[in-house]
Amino acid sequence: MDTKRCFANRFDDYQGSLLAGQCEEAVAPLVTSTIERILQELPPLGGGAEARGATAAGSSCQGGLYSGVAGVAYMLYHVSQSPLFAGARERYLRSAKRLIDACSCSEEWGEPDADTRAAFLLGGAGVHAVATLVYHALGRSDYVQPLGKFRALCAVCAPVSFLECGSDELFVGRAGYLCAALVLKQKLAQEVYGVPYKEWKVTQKTRRALHRNWWSKTGVKPGPIKRLIIYSMYELNKL
Repeated sequence: MDTKRCFANRFDDYQGSLLAGQCEEAVAPLVTSTIERILQELPPLGGGAEARGATAAGSSCQGGLYSGVAGVAYMLYHVSQSPLFAGARERYLRSAKRLIDACSCSEEWGEPDADTRAAFLLGGAGVHAVATLVYHALGRSDYVQPLGKFRALCAVCAPVSFLECGSDELFVGRAGYLCAALVLKQKLAQEVYGVPYKEWKVTQKTRRALHRNWWSKTGVKPGPIKRLIIYSMYELNKL
């Protein structure tokens, strides 16, 4: 079976093709059993308006995609997109919706950390992004509601230094938010913002001003990735 690996496998037990029993079809039962075990071990989530307070306070709905049940919903979404699990697609998506709805209630009715509202892996942005993906995969037109909540968080991470612990960081900073925006753009096949990325333009004069501003605040010369983030957030701040 041909693979699509993007790097050379130099281990001694790899002879240029997968061994018998290592194909995708052979791995599928292991994936299925692992998913079922995870779902069985999930804590009760509650539901309905009367349970919003309890749901919001539940620790399982906290932690974002990285350590909360929102990550399980993200897993279910990804597995549901694989042809190998087409037979369980609807069931996985319904389970993902139940989980992400509980996490969305936690964001709405709980007291989320102000520092992680715009975080992709550890906060609200990730929850809203996954809710958007799950709703869209289910064919629901109301996927635009969590998408709107995600878009609104742009204003939180637009300021250059909005987080003391690392504004450009992946887990809680703007790098994670931009990563989520890219995922949504790819999966939804539409622009997440009103202005297409290709139309974002930063003049040379503005670039120099942004560099000076960054240098004066940090004392560090911005590298290529840092410059991209600075330019992107400059344009996001104008939307």
